[in-house]
Amino acid sequence: MLIYRFRITCEEHDGWLREIEIQPNQTFLDFHHILMESAELMHCERAFFFMTDKKYKKDKEITLKTEQRQLRKYDDDLDRVVTDFVTPPLMKVSKIKHFIEDPHQKMIYEFNGRDLFSFHIELFKIFQSEGYLSYPRCIKRIAELPKKTDQPVVNPIASATPKETIQKITVPKIPLPKMEELAKFEDIVEDDHELAAIEDELGSLIESVEEDEPVSESQESAVAGEGDDDFSFHGQSETDDDENLEHIEDYEDIESLDKRLSGYDRDSDDYE
Repeated sequence: MLIYRFRITCEEHDGWLREIEIQPNQTFLDFHHILMESAELMHCERAFFFMTDKKYKKDKEITLKTEQRQLRKYDDDLDRVVTDFVTPPLMKVSKIKHFIEDPHQKMIYEFNGRDLFSFHIELFKIFQSEGYLSYPRCIKRIAELPKKTDQPVVNPIASATPKETIQKITVPKIPLPKMEELAKFEDIVEDDHELAAIEDELGSLIESVEEDEPVSESQESAVAGEGDDDFSFHGQSETDDDENLEHIEDYEDIESLDKRLSGYDRDSDDYE
C-alpha cells in the first residue's frame, strides 16, 4: 500500500512542525481533519487547500464548502476579456492522488476559523507501508500553536484607576401624596359673594394708589408745554423774550446804537 508523507510548517510561527502520513486514495477532507487534530485547532466553517508551484504561488483551489469565484480570462472567439464564475472542487470528493503532479509537490492550507493560520505543505516521501496501520496519522510533532482565543480579556472597569471609576449617585426618593389626601381638595366649593368682595377690595386699593402718586416736575413741564410752538425751548416763555428783546426802533439814531454795542465812541466820519 502506497503512502504519502507530508511535512507541514506554519507561516506565522517558526519552529512549529508536523509530519503526516496519508494514503493517495484518501480525500482532502481526511487531510483537513488530521491537520486540525494535530494542530489542536477548533472547528471552522471555511478552509482551503491550494496547489502551488515550488515558490508557493497559488494555483488550483480545493474548498471545504461550496463557494463561487470570479475568473477573468481572455475569450478567443469574442476577442476580449470576459468574467466567468467557477466553483472550486470540494475536499470531500477530491482525492489527493489526482492533484499530485510532482514528487515534491507543494501546497498551502488556510484555516479560517476563530483563529486564522496559514500552513506550508510539502510532499517529501512516497513509500510502501508495512503492516496494517490506520491512516491518516501524525507521526511527528514539534511545538504548539498559540491560541488567539485563549488570550485574557482585559476588564476595563477592573483595570481603571480610582479617579476613573464611575461613582454611582443615589437620588433620594420623594414619597408622593396619597390619593385620599388629594381627594380632599375636590370637596372645596367656591363662594361667589366672597370672590366679589375680594375684587371690590382690590379695585379700591388700585384707585387709592393712583391718587397718591406724586406728579414729577418733568411731567408737569410736559403737560404745561403741550400748547407751545415746536420751535420754543422748555423753560423759556414768550413774555420773557419780548421783555428782553431790544429793537432798533428804541434808539433815536444808528450812532447811539453803535455806541451801546461797541462800548466806546466812534467818530462820526465812520458812518459817512
